[in-house]
Amino acid sequence: MTKLKFMARVSAAALMVSMVGGIAVAQQQLSQALRTATQSTASGAAAQARIDSIDDSTNSVVGDYRAALQEKDTVALNVEQQRIFLRSQQNEIESITSQITRVDEVQDQLLPMMLRMIGTLETFIESDVPFQMGERLDRIQKLKDLMQDPAQSPSERYRQIINAYQIEVSYGNQTTSYSEDLVIDGIARKVEFLRVGRVSLVYTDTDGSLNIWSKANSAWQPLPSSYALDVSSATRIALEQKTPEVFPAALPGASKAN
Repeated sequence: MTKLKFMARVSAAALMVSMVGGIAVAQQQLSQALRTATQSTASGAAAQARIDSIDDSTNSVVGDYRAALQEKDTVALNVEQQRIFLRSQQNEIESITSQITRVDEVQDQLLPMMLRMIGTLETFIESDVPFQMGERLDRIQKLKDLMQDPAQSPSERYRQIINAYQIEVSYGNQTTSYSEDLVIDGIARKVEFLRVGRVSLVYTDTDGSLNIWSKANSAWQPLPSSYALDVSSATRIALEQKTPEVFPAALPGASKAN
């Protein structure tokens, strides 16, 4: 083998060794790069996971914040409604307090007023046509007793007084017939009365004679017998024994042509 050939082979061998070494280094660098890339990918995934977790946490915090804002608005609305309610209640309390004060003032004036009303009604009855006087004066006495009863409220007292007034008013629109004792010449006799409102009050005596009350004279005076048929017809109507119809009412001092 010549020296030149030997040198060529040595060079080729060296080149091969160099190439093999380069490949090994390249493989090593590639492996390192792959490991680095793998680590970077893992780190990136971990970072992304942390980002996703942070994003979820952020979304949760934002959601909680929004819910808190909505709850705050709801609470504020409820608070305002409660304030309005409390103001209304306060106004109601002030109104009731004012009314109670006025009630006390009214009650101080109410008792004398009711007593005057009873006295006025009693005077009216005593000066009125004298029909059913026992019943009417007994009603007045009950009102007086009512005023002395501490268990009775002012409203009940006032109601009873107004009721008595209403009864007296109703008498003016009634035609009634009733039996009642009447003292005549010092003797009590049961006679038949016919009352036409407050216009006419006639009684038929036990002997059939007719008498009429004269308010002008505050006394009974005889009524002509010519009114007997009219009085009898009106009495039957008052007792609902006859169909209502227009009838002439006897008046004090009146006379009737035959």
